Amino acid sequence: MVYSVLDENQITRKRPREKYYKESKESRCERKIRKAKLKTRSEIGLFDWNKWRFCENDYWIHSFVDTVPRVNYLKTSKEEFVERFESKNVPVVITHATDHWRANKTWNEQDMLERYGSHLFKVGEDDDDNNVYLKMKHFLHYTKTEGHRDDSPLYIFDSGFYKDRRRSKKSKRSSDDDNDRKRRKQNKSKHSPLQLLSDYEVPSYFSDDLFRLTGERRRPPYRWLVMGGARSGTGIHTDPLGTSAWNALIKGHKRWCLFPPGTPKYIIDPPMKPYDHEGVSWFTKVFPKFKMRDDPNSNATLGERLGMVEVLQRPGETIFVPGGWAHVVMNLDSTIAITQNYCSFTNLEYVYLCTRHSRPKLGAKLLRKIQELAKRFPETYGEAALKLDSLQYVPQIPPSSDESSSSSSSSSSSSEDDNDSEF
Repeated sequence: MVYSVLDENQITRKRPREKYYKESKESRCERKIRKAKLKTRSEIGLFDWNKWRFCENDYWIHSFVDTVPRVNYLKTSKEEFVERFESKNVPVVITHATDHWRANKTWNEQDMLERYGSHLFKVGEDDDDNNVYLKMKHFLHYTKTEGHRDDSPLYIFDSGFYKDRRRSKKSKRSSDDDNDRKRRKQNKSKHSPLQLLSDYEVPSYFSDDLFRLTGERRRPPYRWLVMGGARSGTGIHTDPLGTSAWNALIKGHKRWCLFPPGTPKYIIDPPMKPYDHEGVSWFTKVFPKFKMRDDPNSNATLGERLGMVEVLQRPGETIFVPGGWAHVVMNLDSTIAITQNYCSFTNLEYVYLCTRHSRPKLGAKLLRKIQELAKRFPETYGEAALKLDSLQYVPQIPPSSDESSSSSSSSSSSSEDDNDSEF
C-alpha cells in the first residue's frame, strides 16, 4: 500500500515537470519566431502583423482570367519554346516539366519537418541587410499558428537552401563526447539540405545558364527555395540584370500579375502608405484599379491597355518570366517551389547590357569567358561572341530604376554570404 502511494505521488510530481518542459519548448519556438518578425519587419509592431485583417479577404481568381498560353513540356521541343516564347519575350506556363522530379514526393511539410527540421532557412533580412533565419520546425510551427492570421506572413526565400548552416555552430561545442559527434555526423549525412538539389533538375528549356561561366562562387545568387503560406509573396519588381526566370511549383497555388517592359513604374508601383510593398498589399490596394474602365474612349480596362497578364499557377506547373517583365506574386495557400534566374544565348545581349552597367566587373568577366570559349568551341559560342563584340559600340544606358530585386525578394550582390536580394 505504501508503494502504491509513493508511486502515485511520483507520478503527480512528474506531471508538472513534463508540462513545464512542453511549455518551455513551445515558448522557445515562439521566441524564435517573435525575434525573426522583429528583425525582418522592424517597422511593424508584433501586434500589428494582422492589423489590416487581410486573412478575411478572398484572393483567389477564376481560371478563365488566366489567359496565358500553356505548353506541354513532353510535346514541345526546346527549339519551339525558344522560337515561340523566349525569343519573343512572352510569358508562358509549362506543364509536365516536373513530372519525374523526386520533389513531388518529398517536398511537403511532413517530409521537410522530418528531414530538415533542425536546419536553418532564410526568412528575410534585417535593417542592416543581414540575413534572418529560422529552423524549419519553427517556421512550420509558425505557418500553422499565427501565420494563418498575419497579413503578409513570413516565408522562406533562400538561395543557400542546400547549405548545412548548423555545422559552424555545433562544431564549437567542445563538451560533446565522441558518440554525440558521431551521431550528429550520421544525422547530417542522412538529412543534408544538399539533397534538395538532387530533388529537381533544370528543364532543358533553361539549360543555357551562361552566368555559370563566371564561376559558382562569383556569380550572383540565382536559385531559390520558396516556401510559404497564404498571402506570403513578393511585391512588384523586375528581375535584376535583365535575366529571365522560371518558377516550378511543387505544392499549392500562386497568383501572378505581370506587366510588359516599358510599363510606367508610377502606375504599377505607386506609393502605398500606410501599407507596405508586400504582394498582398499590392493585390488589395493597387490591383483593383487595373480592372477599371477609366478611359471614356476605350472599353478596355487599364490592365488590358497596359498588356497586364494574370496567371493562376497550379501544382506541377512552371512559369517562364521573360527579362524586363515586372511582376508580383502571392501564395494562395501553402506552397513550395523552386525558382531560378538565368542568362541564355537568346537573352544574352539584353543581360550583358544590363550587367555591364550594374555590375561592370561581372560583365567584363562574362565577355572574356565567352570570347575565350569561342576560340575553342566556335560552333557553340562563336555567334554569342560576335553579338557581344558588336555591343561594345553601344553606349551604356542605365536600366530602368525598378530593376532591383531578384526573382522574388530583397538585396545584395555576392553569393558567398547567402544574401539573396540583389542578383
